[in-house]
Amino acid sequence: MEQRTVAGIVAVPLVVGLWSAALFLPAPFVTYYPGTTADLLGESDGTPIVEVEEHESFPPESGELRMTTASITRPETELALVQALSAWRDPDAAVRPYSSVYDEDEDNATSEMISTAQMTGSVDVSIAVALAALDIDFTANVQVGGVRVGYPAEGVLQPGDVVRSVGGRPVTAPAEVGEVVQRAGVGGRLAATIERDGEDREVELVPVEEDGRAVIGITPVQGYDFPFPVRLTPPAGIGGSSAGTMFALAVYDYLTPGDLTGGLHVAGTGTISPEGEVGPIGGIAQKIPGAREDGAEVFLVPVDNCGEALGAANGDVRLVAVDTFDRAVETLTALADDVDADVLTCEDVTR
Repeated sequence: MEQRTVAGIVAVPLVVGLWSAALFLPAPFVTYYPGTTADLLGESDGTPIVEVEEHESFPPESGELRMTTASITRPETELALVQALSAWRDPDAAVRPYSSVYDEDEDNATSEMISTAQMTGSVDVSIAVALAALDIDFTANVQVGGVRVGYPAEGVLQPGDVVRSVGGRPVTAPAEVGEVVQRAGVGGRLAATIERDGEDREVELVPVEEDGRAVIGITPVQGYDFPFPVRLTPPAGIGGSSAGTMFALAVYDYLTPGDLTGGLHVAGTGTISPEGEVGPIGGIAQKIPGAREDGAEVFLVPVDNCGEALGAANGDVRLVAVDTFDRAVETLTALADDVDADVLTCEDVTR
């Protein structure tokens, strides 16, 4: 047998082996797949997602308002190249560079804390937007959005606590908490009054140093005191702020007569600001297929996501563009009267 033939016989399995090994090595990518959806006008674990007490409410009798999610690789998950290639070939999935999604030193605990804080803030802001649209007055407060493991607040504070005062100073904006902590300094004793489950509690925290600053290890978020109880309980395991617009629409639907959707199955996404502005989100091209599979007829798309949304596999789902809460309400009102109503679509936005 010629030497060249022998070399070829030896080299082929070696190359195949190297390629096979490479396919299962960790790759610096993050995958996005369609996630679950949830009808905010329905129930989660037997409990209504939206509940209104001590005020007249009108639980919708038809239609759906679905929040949507994308399933994203977690920070500490080692994604093999073969998995990234599989997602790349899937028309409903996407692959992104790890650095465009997570910070270099971000871990699962940090990611979860950020996601929890975003959800906590988003819920209260969405309720506030719905009430403001109905001219119902309320006042601002500060809530604990997330608590960092290993910091002074761990075991003392928890997400959802309302911070009434810190260091003897009443606080109504998140930035005010940081100002008081800095004045107390590293090692200073800091008394705080919080509200949990309707009861006031006195706690004490001792700030520690991080990057030259005094910290107690919480993410304060904007919250509000409402004139009557409004509970919005998202399904367990879902975080982030991307459902804000859908949350606000669901609360608004409960507080107004009739069914806002007119019986339509509506899904959507988008952050919501205290001023009622709808903001862009990530994973729109995966959220749309998820809604499609769950029977959505209309999808509310943040205006700034319209370009990407038009590339998603939407099937027969109509992609409607929204930039403010008021437009979202006006759009659903028009579609409830006539499903073919002339409303702003993503095609209009991108022309």
